[in-house]
Parts: sequence; C-alpha cells; structure tokens
Amino acid sequence: MRLYGALRWRDVARIVIIMEILPVDQDVDLENLIERIRQNLPEGFELKDVQIRPVAFGLNSIKAIFTGPERDGITRELENYLESFEEIQEVNVTMETRL
Repeated sequence: MRLYGALRWRDVARIVIIMEILPVDQDVDLENLIERIRQNLPEGFELKDVQIRPVAFGLNSIKAIFTGPERDGITRELENYLESFEEIQEVNVTMETRL
C-alpha cells in the first residue's frame, strides 16, 4: 500500500482515553485547572467530558474523557502534558479504546 500526501491527525483513527486526575490537595481550584487543561491541549486532542468526583476527606478528583489520534505513544504524550501542571499530583489511565 502506498500513501500519497501528508496524513493529518483528522485522517487517522481516533481513540478515547479516560483518565483519573488527582490534584495535590483539596485547595486546588478544579474548575480553573480543567479550563487550563482544555485551552492548552496538544494538537489533535480534545477534552470531551469531565466530572469532578469526591475521593475522601474533602479531596476531589477529575474524571476526564479525551479523544486523540491513534498513534504510538499517544497516551504517554497526554500523561506527560497533564503531569506538567504543578497542581496535578497523579494521573491514571482508566480506559483506552478505539473509536
């Protein structure tokens, strides 16, 4: 099979990645953090849905549903992006599937 022309991220299959994002403490403004995550996503990613969920002792987590292009290392790329926020302590991938 021979491909002609450059493939853009819209031309390849898409995946869904569901992540659990834990803040460093209960004082983090999660709404502001979600907006900052949404505004600066790497090219090809979309934040489709978010839920703020209680964890324990006043601490909440973010359950986020992202879509992105299917390619090697895409989940790690998203994890690295999220871990770059100083307000985020931990990022866990709970599910990944092809659209």
